[in-house]
Amino acid sequence: MKKNPTLFLLAFIAFALNIHAQDGQSDVRFVQEPRVNCSADPVIFTIEVKAAVPEAEFFMSEQNYRFSFNGDVLDNPTIVEELTVSNYISPLEVPRTAQNFAFFSTHNLTGSLDTVVSYNVELGGGDGYYLTADEWTQVGRVQFDVMSMDSTCYDLEWHSQSVFPSTFVGEVYTDNGIDARSTTDENFYGNASGCLCILPVELISFTGEERNCKNHLEWETATETNSDYFVVERSLDAVQFNEIGRVDAAGNSQQNVMYNFVDSWAGATMYYRLKQVDIDGSYEYFNIIKIDSDCHADDVGTFIDVFPNPMVGNHEAFVKLFANTSETVHIEVVNVMGALLSETRTSISDGPNLLRFPTDNLAPGTYFIRVRGDGWFSSVNKFVKLNK
Repeated sequence: MKKNPTLFLLAFIAFALNIHAQDGQSDVRFVQEPRVNCSADPVIFTIEVKAAVPEAEFFMSEQNYRFSFNGDVLDNPTIVEELTVSNYISPLEVPRTAQNFAFFSTHNLTGSLDTVVSYNVELGGGDGYYLTADEWTQVGRVQFDVMSMDSTCYDLEWHSQSVFPSTFVGEVYTDNGIDARSTTDENFYGNASGCLCILPVELISFTGEERNCKNHLEWETATETNSDYFVVERSLDAVQFNEIGRVDAAGNSQQNVMYNFVDSWAGATMYYRLKQVDIDGSYEYFNIIKIDSDCHADDVGTFIDVFPNPMVGNHEAFVKLFANTSETVHIEVVNVMGALLSETRTSISDGPNLLRFPTDNLAPGTYFIRVRGDGWFSSVNKFVKLNK
């Protein structure tokens, strides 16, 4: 990585993070997307990655995944969308420079052969994308043609580093002026298998709306076979989702069943995804829905930023808020499951405000923060706390 000599402290922190990250462990998984027409539509899988454990967080900069598929059902793998995102990570309030970003080169399938797929992404610039253990990052979407409707059950099998050394998720860094690559250990989340058109749950609808500063989700099934539970996932950007709750399923049913879930953390815009899990552990995802909320009031309190982000052993952090009112407000922090962890009472005045809140009670992980006033909420922001 190229360091700016005028930003010595930033360079030191980035270097310290890199040393820690070289011991990273990663999980990788497939998520099958719903198919509208089983007789004609191709099948699409999303590849998602995360750190395996909180102590193994790292900056992902290269990805070379290798997996096999059963050719009697699937064929012609192609990349239909590149979902690796670029991001900004700055432990200090400094101008955004190239080293704070992650830019990824074009995704490709170079090295694929017959029923073995090599999915490759290289870092084009910056330090990499920061992975945590409590949220999945979508890397890309791979499409397959369906070869036979007589046998529509697929098998996707990962090739681990011990079996196929080119399989790799990790970092690129500079060691004594020479580019080096740090290979992360792998804790694969599991291979993917299932049937393309025999769905255990027939979903009729999945909808949501904001009422009284809470997002109310509802879904209805027509039939269910061996269903265990539903997982509700939330996202601020429709890319990275976090589980916020579970709802028990009917199990076996041949009649319509209604379900609901309430998320008390409504924001300016929230995205939700529904995951249905069977008794045997297999699962499927349903379509993403979006809820635009009137709960926050940008004309009263506009959330500008939270910093430092990520936090490295800090005892407190800061919120920038612009307001056109003077009153007492509450800074609320919740975890990815939506549990309220801290609430800091403070005062704001008309104009720009710099508010502080404690973070020494927060374990390393991902959190969400907002400011609550008298009859209004700011939008929701995300921040990350790292290990010391």
